[in-house]
Amino acid sequence: MKYSEGLHFNPYLLRIVTVVAIAFSLNSCSSKPADCIKLIGMINEGQTLVVNLSPKLDGKTTQQLSEELNSVAKEIETLTIKDKPLQTFQKNSTQQFKDLSNSLKQLTEALTIAEKAPVTPEGKKQLLAAQQNVQEAGEKAKQIASNNEVLFKELVDYCPKKKP
Repeated sequence: MKYSEGLHFNPYLLRIVTVVAIAFSLNSCSSKPADCIKLIGMINEGQTLVVNLSPKLDGKTTQQLSEELNSVAKEIETLTIKDKPLQTFQKNSTQQFKDLSNSLKQLTEALTIAEKAPVTPEGKKQLLAAQQNVQEAGEKAKQIASNNEVLFKELVDYCPKKKP
């Protein structure tokens, strides 16, 4: 008896293998658009936080925004991205949100010092130093946010457009 005589052709097995092969090929072809959607969605979430909370920047709100942006950075960092250029966008976006979070943390510290400065000559010195720190941290945060917008536009340009 030959080895092949004991084997029976199973048409259902062939169909299953074919469906699985097609699914894997479609998944590999669609990974870039799917990765784009995931990454754009997370970056958009961070930018929305900045837009919604920026007008209300006091010490507490700034601290909250800093913490939330740090969480967004961690979420972006943990995304599974297959496309190499998108991985670069992911890395850069993660770093920008971490940097923005750190700038806002510095801003929070300066605002807290300014809010708690006593009405004394020493308090006046603390207030002036805090105002300088607020200005510097604010400018740094503004620059990072601007860079983030540029990176986001580059990402949108890189990602495939939806067909009508």
